Amino acid sequence: MVFHKILVPYDSSAASDKALSRAFEIAKMCHESERIRKYGGFISITLLHVLQEIPVPHAVIGSPLRVLSQKTGEQITIQEYLREVYKEMKVDAIKMLDRKTREYMSNIEDIKVNPKVTVGLPADKIIEMATEENVDLIVIGTTGLKGVAKIKALGSVARNVSERAKCPVMLVR
Repeated sequence: MVFHKILVPYDSSAASDKALSRAFEIAKMCHESERIRKYGGFISITLLHVLQEIPVPHAVIGSPLRVLSQKTGEQITIQEYLREVYKEMKVDAIKMLDRKTREYMSNIEDIKVNPKVTVGLPADKIIEMATEENVDLIVIGTTGLKGVAKIKALGSVARNVSERAKCPVMLVR
């Protein structure tokens, strides 16, 4: 089986580093396939970082409460403050993904990496991105918990994604 589009949720953990490494191994093998070379195709890896949404009650967002802006030092609303925070977090996440992309792309041809950052619930956003991008494979890191810890992790992102995805999911420990 040849995978043309691979999605790798990435959070800079050791588990997601292993998943990314495995995704590149798969991409290299797929690219070496006769079918890909014959038709001049390429393999695409979407490197996705999901920023966890900060839960804020609606009463607080619409309130006249004001806080100091980290950028300007002026009084701003909670909603404006959250926009600033998310914007800064997105910039940091994009820098992290760009560094990781450059690290892997230095010696690879015909494999495109598309770093993306979004905000929301990680499992939901991963499934959403997989559907939007019509990916052939999701490669996701997992911590590989044992014993009682497994029970506590029933709602983990990797497990949730593996149960809901419409494409194959590779869990990497």
